[in-house]
Amino acid sequence: MTTSPIIKRENKIRPVPFSEALLSLKFGKKITKLEWKNNEYYGLLREAKIQLHKPDNTFSDWIISEGDLLGNDWVIL
Repeated sequence: MTTSPIIKRENKIRPVPFSEALLSLKFGKKITKLEWKNNEYYGLLREAKIQLHKPDNTFSDWIISEGDLLGNDWVIL
């Protein structure tokens, strides 16, 4: 009997522009920025608003900045 090798897939982070990240919110995904360096700080669509989840488990309304709009370092979680 032969065994097949197990292929280990690395979870590669693929940064995307804000427009792509924003679209993913529509499908229930969460988004974060590489510069935030903490996956507990992320954006999501909640109560018909784009909100930020913070590491202390609180939510706040997200005021999107120019830096957010122009950023290409967004990650879909």
